[in-house]
Amino acid sequence: MRIDSMKRLVIYFHYDAQGSLDGPCRFAIAALRRNADLVLVTNGILTEESRAWVRQKNLRLMERENNGFDVGAYREALLSLGQDVVCCYEELVLMNYTLAGPVCSLAAMWEHMERRQDLDFWGLTRHYAMHSRRFGGTVPEHLQSHFLAVRKRMFGSPDFWEYWQTMKLPRSYEESVIRHETRFTGYFAERGYRWDSYVQTDDLKPVFINPIMACPKELLEERCCPFFKRRSFFTPYLDELRRTDGNAAAELYAYLQSKTSYPVEALVRSLLRTQPLSALCQNLHWHYVVAEKDNTQETDLQKQGLRLVRFVPFESEPVTDWYLRKSAQCAEGRLAEAASLFAEKPLLGVLSPALPLWPKALQTVKSRWHADRSLLDKKLSVPLGNDPPPAPHAGWALVRSDAFPQGVPIVEQEIDCWLLPLIAQQNGYYSATFESVGQAAARAEYGDVYIQASAEPAAVAKQLGRLVKHKLKKG
Repeated sequence: MRIDSMKRLVIYFHYDAQGSLDGPCRFAIAALRRNADLVLVTNGILTEESRAWVRQKNLRLMERENNGFDVGAYREALLSLGQDVVCCYEELVLMNYTLAGPVCSLAAMWEHMERRQDLDFWGLTRHYAMHSRRFGGTVPEHLQSHFLAVRKRMFGSPDFWEYWQTMKLPRSYEESVIRHETRFTGYFAERGYRWDSYVQTDDLKPVFINPIMACPKELLEERCCPFFKRRSFFTPYLDELRRTDGNAAAELYAYLQSKTSYPVEALVRSLLRTQPLSALCQNLHWHYVVAEKDNTQETDLQKQGLRLVRFVPFESEPVTDWYLRKSAQCAEGRLAEAASLFAEKPLLGVLSPALPLWPKALQTVKSRWHADRSLLDKKLSVPLGNDPPPAPHAGWALVRSDAFPQGVPIVEQEIDCWLLPLIAQQNGYYSATFESVGQAAARAEYGDVYIQASAEPAAVAKQLGRLVKHKLKKG
């Protein structure tokens, strides 16, 4: 039952490679249906369990081939419904599953925007102008296409239907952005239609071009934004560091967990199924500082549902071997504190000592990962990223038994190190690393040195020279 006066239709786009309509999508759909009729269009075939949920909720479902991204889905849904059906409504919303939420009631947003009778279309958020060769040169300021609301004055006109009828289906993400995301706002503004965004961010324009990604907590907490991007939790972290301080996702997660009733753990479980563990670890800072305390009491791991896994670390170069042995020895003295993290963090499945801040150790682990990844890909159902996930290279790991319903794998070969975090991931648990207070302080200094060096052109040139020299020697 709708709780406001405007008759509204939502076309909700969904995609999942495994055909799952996950908990976060169901949560969003349920909230949207309190204020609107809804058509679910998915690029693929839903699982039988997901279809059963759709039938139970009496939803209209459209399944289509996975082509054209969200643009193709919206186009097919609109042309299939037809102008006569769509024009029975006063407002049409095109929403993408890449938004998660809502974190609050949607009533305030609908009511606020209903009062804006001067508008012909509006969006949740906006992206500011930028230069991008990837997206065709100059990208104009625009409403972001993850949530677009169109009033009858506009979708009842030939302009709207011509836009969709003549739309060429994109064949890549870049084409999708160029042909629709960055085009829609300007196309209709040029034809005299008036627009605005619900979330006002013009004061942030000199700071961030994409506020919903750069400062999502700010938008939710201070600007009444009901949704955030799933991608906040798995965006390429190097890209994140080029535009922010790298804390946006962790701050967002902490806010959702402590200040809202949004089921963020269900979202994390879903992302563990569909995203590389390394990307989630980097954005959510699944790396903890554990202090060493004088504790004479023995830790009952079994009672806590935990198990300690030990094995002889695999041989590396001498300095790395020395640091890894020290890591395992130090971990023994932090067992009780490490175990307490599992009680605080219900999705933590594997905890192991962090790699030492020794460049060759990091290089060795990355080389092993690249060598092992193709074989692991054949054994596992979770996606594997370019960066290695956290793994127990020191020969020491604390694991949650529930993360391994088929039993904890035995580590006999180097490749088996990766199985602990990746099998836990398949079962809906994440893996993390920990270090001492002293190691954390050293890591901060380590980062400062590299940031300062990267800001100095001479240092960058010197580093490039070393790289070229190294490559020439290898050649």
